[in-house]
Amino acid sequence: LSELGALPVSAMIHIPKAQDVINRDGSIVVTSEGNDEEERWQKYCSRTFSQLEWWAVAARNHREVVDPFDESPVFGKAPSQRNAP
Repeated sequence: LSELGALPVSAMIHIPKAQDVINRDGSIVVTSEGNDEEERWQKYCSRTFSQLEWWAVAARNHREVVDPFDESPVFGKAPSQRNAP
């Protein structure tokens, strides 16, 4: 995923049959198993969101120290600038 520019967040969120878990308004479906399902899903998803937040804060803090475009300037002419020498 890093080749696509995605952050390396190791925790993934899997929601099999999302239509049975999430209401149209984004809330968690509460079934006969009890009302703790929303809490269980929040706990399950929080690991991923915590990792994503860590990367976002780290990137913001580093950008305040180093301008990323100084080291890796934007290609301004042609896609061929990406070619190896």
